[in-house]
Amino acid sequence: MKRSVRLLFLLLILLLATTFPLRAQDTSLTITDPDSMPAPMPMLDNAGYDIENFLLLGSDTTNPVNAGRTDVMVIVSVNRTAGTVSMLSIPRDLYVYIPGHRVYRINSAYGYGEHDGTGGFQLLSDTIRYNLGIHIDHYARVDFSDFKNIVDALGGVEISVDCAIQDWRLKQPDLDQSVADNWQMFTLPVGVYQMDGDLALWYARSRRTSSDFDRGRRHQALLRALLGRIRSLNLVSQLSDIWPQVLETVQTDIQLSDIANLVPLALSLDPSKIASYTFRPNVETKSWLSPEGSDVLIPQRPAIQALEQQMIEPPTEHQLVRENSRVEIVNAAGNQSLGQVASDRLAWEGFVPQISTETPAYQAQTTLYDFTGQSKGSSLATLESALRVSSGNVVVTPDPNRSVDFRVVLGGSYSSCTYNVALPK
Repeated sequence: MKRSVRLLFLLLILLLATTFPLRAQDTSLTITDPDSMPAPMPMLDNAGYDIENFLLLGSDTTNPVNAGRTDVMVIVSVNRTAGTVSMLSIPRDLYVYIPGHRVYRINSAYGYGEHDGTGGFQLLSDTIRYNLGIHIDHYARVDFSDFKNIVDALGGVEISVDCAIQDWRLKQPDLDQSVADNWQMFTLPVGVYQMDGDLALWYARSRRTSSDFDRGRRHQALLRALLGRIRSLNLVSQLSDIWPQVLETVQTDIQLSDIANLVPLALSLDPSKIASYTFRPNVETKSWLSPEGSDVLIPQRPAIQALEQQMIEPPTEHQLVRENSRVEIVNAAGNQSLGQVASDRLAWEGFVPQISTETPAYQAQTTLYDFTGQSKGSSLATLESALRVSSGNVVVTPDPNRSVDFRVVLGGSYSSCTYNVALPK
């Protein structure tokens, strides 16, 4: 074969390779063509557990005629066998194949379904099944107005804010959103807050100084706070009486009998048996500029499958809870609320924190005391990361008669915003 013919042949192969990167058998989901149809994700293996999946949705509209976009998507997976719960947030910008339509942001699937007659929940459920391999059993959906009303009806919720947030906010909730002068830049510093419906909605939606991934974490923090508030008001045991009121606010296919079966678990569920998961940048997703010119997130299937399989397992089998790591928190940071913030941060990681009643003198640096002396299977590394404590501020003093496994003395340098932040040297 002459050299010119050989080069022409190679160019033809390259052309074909770039022209047909994604068709029915493609599983990489490096999507370059919105009209492509990738192969469906294999269904998640429940590993023999009795699992029921609930899809909780928040819509960006208060118009009952307009379905809007689904800005909040959280899968709550209830493991009846193990008596545990896992939550997985789905980023609204996840770029997926919507069955019967095209590849687009997942937050548009509900609206597509309402428009084409499939039904919003049905199409969104089919989309999740096709792209994530998760079967959804039931759903519940609220719009912004409904969400605020629910929080206010409960008397507000208490939230630990571990990363300061700054974003635009209406000066008063009832002001006209179309008037620029009605808005102001609002900052929510690190601390513990009793949030009403308006502030809780702002906290859930803001992403000016954070990201869609952090929004997912905040959505789950709100769900935990709502559950705690419901339990503190003893509303779980009054479910049959208040269910008609719930149906006036929440759009759902869940029957009272479905919820009644979960009441024993809801009453006995320990916070340490609630696991939280979010997709991570450059792990389960990768950023990409779509053909429409939008910033979207491309699913990375192998990583997503691994995360979902971990989600299915009871938290006690793969989280720090298996060690029952007890952590005493002493607040010497000069900021009274930081003790609760640190406690909630460690509870999120599966530790069992307790806040000391000591009132020590202020100290500049955070110190971590390890009473376990374990090197293999220790929780120390996770504690260092969650509290952002350098190894130089760790004191290992094994104590076989210990009442707690670790003791952390918070210093003035303590920074609770440690998500995706490198440890200090």
